Amino acid sequence: MPPRSHSPVPALDALKRAGLLGTAAQIAVLDYLQRTEHGHFSAEEIHRRIAAGGDRMNLSTTYRVLGQLVDAGFVANVPLGKHHSLYELNTGEVHDHLVCVVCGRVEEFSDPTINRRRVAIAKKFGKRFVGKTLALQGVCADCTARAHPTRPRAK
Repeated sequence: MPPRSHSPVPALDALKRAGLLGTAAQIAVLDYLQRTEHGHFSAEEIHRRIAAGGDRMNLSTTYRVLGQLVDAGFVANVPLGKHHSLYELNTGEVHDHLVCVVCGRVEEFSDPTINRRRVAIAKKFGKRFVGKTLALQGVCADCTARAHPTRPRAK
């Protein structure tokens, strides 16, 4: 994983070392993710926030660039089901995600047992584990409470 940068020049250098062209769109997306507090963002949200900062880019370009940055290892993709993903800066730390299917809140966790099983499963199939995220889906406590509020008991 390349070092975090707060200016386009180091981002450009890192992109070029990874075999990418270092286009303005690649720099804008990588720079945004590096400057932003760690989080999980949809492509649409990344696109909207970059546009709000004055950079012009098509949404389709944002999707294409995110794919390139995922392939190059700069960004991690958190799959949330058919045709929907969130993206986060790849920090190199192996972790997984719990995603609320109601409100979309994402919680990160790391479990040593799951991490060991990943390596064992990859080895069983003759592969070397290099990383992949796991997204478990459920309903968070807040959404559960809203759907099933507690009622005072009758006396």
